[in-house]
Amino acid sequence: MNDSANHLDNTWPDRYFAAIFTTQRSQSGDDVYEIMTSRMVALAQQQQGFLGLESVRGDDGIGITVSYWTDHEAIQNWGRQAEHVSVQAMGRQEFYQWYRIRIAEVFTERSFMSDDTAVASPVA
Repeated sequence: MNDSANHLDNTWPDRYFAAIFTTQRSQSGDDVYEIMTSRMVALAQQQQGFLGLESVRGDDGIGITVSYWTDHEAIQNWGRQAEHVSVQAMGRQEFYQWYRIRIAEVFTERSFMSDDTAVASPVA
């Protein structure tokens, strides 16, 4: 899942925050997990300060989801959103062997497009 295509058109601020969610999936609840994941993505997209999302999962069950936000407060608000809190508890009980969340401020970004155009954001 990759919802960050809108970022390639430079509509994001020069500086923003990333919530990096690294997980090890358990072997249970695949169907329910997919439903809950889709719901959480849709819900996050509705939150004030949400910019985008990138997510990958390997065959070994290790996954990394990075959500992008305008500021740290937006991430904190997302973490406290009632439905999200409920699904967090379900994740700990049913879906994950472990997870780690890291919050980072993005100061610089570079991208490459197949037409050999490199784009860099301003350096702080």
